[in-house]
Amino acid sequence: MQVLGLCRFSYLGHGGFKIMHETLDERRAYLYAPERMDDRFRQFEAITLPTIAGQTDPDFDFVIAIGECFPDRYLVRLQDLTRDVPQIRIRAFPPLRHRTAMARALDEARQDIETPCLQFRLDDDDGMARDFIERYRQVAEDTRAFWQRHPAVAVDFNTGYVFRCGTRGIEVSPFQFAYSAIALGVIVAPGHTEGIMHHGHHKLWTSMPTITVPGEDMMLRGHNDFNDSRAKPGAKQFEYAPLDPESEAYFKARFNVDNARVKEIFSASPAA
Repeated sequence: MQVLGLCRFSYLGHGGFKIMHETLDERRAYLYAPERMDDRFRQFEAITLPTIAGQTDPDFDFVIAIGECFPDRYLVRLQDLTRDVPQIRIRAFPPLRHRTAMARALDEARQDIETPCLQFRLDDDDGMARDFIERYRQVAEDTRAFWQRHPAVAVDFNTGYVFRCGTRGIEVSPFQFAYSAIALGVIVAPGHTEGIMHHGHHKLWTSMPTITVPGEDMMLRGHNDFNDSRAKPGAKQFEYAPLDPESEAYFKARFNVDNARVKEIFSASPAA
């Protein structure tokens, strides 16, 4: 079975953001504004990338989907950051409907439609535990007889942390939430193509059977100034606490996130 992940990195398309724009030109200006891109790269380098690179099971593929108009200077920066992570492939797509483009990214990376595909997704400011791939595969093996009777089955690891980053490092709040986009997978059965990007993550339970795995710190959900999920009025607020030395050691062991490196990244001057 192939384990296949997807990350949308400032992809320019139609839909996919709660922050709305009248035209693609307006969205392009918003997405590629230097202040926003600097923040996205800091979040990605400090949190997302280490959690991908540090997986205990390295047998997976990971697609980073960007737009065809992704500025060259940012593409070079993204290529430099990901060069040493062999699972990562950067793919550019035209400005399609968001779900259409992301589903295409997964379809093109799928190796064999006649074998099961364990799909998952991450935003560019989120992270997952170092054993996410390992545990996801274990759950799939343990439930093989179940998902073989369905076109698709969701697997939801629903526990972890909401976090924010800054010059003081990571600040966190314990978090448990059903069908968050992080640490959520969809097992796509052989011969089927509708996967994790064909349905809203928060509504997967309405369209397919689901398996919930609570009690394991598996997800890191980023909250920051450019976090799209906080754009809606009345978004939930969290009380954050900085990491103490014991928590720093835990985050390094559990997520491969180094708090000293986070402080360094967020204290550096913006890239030119």
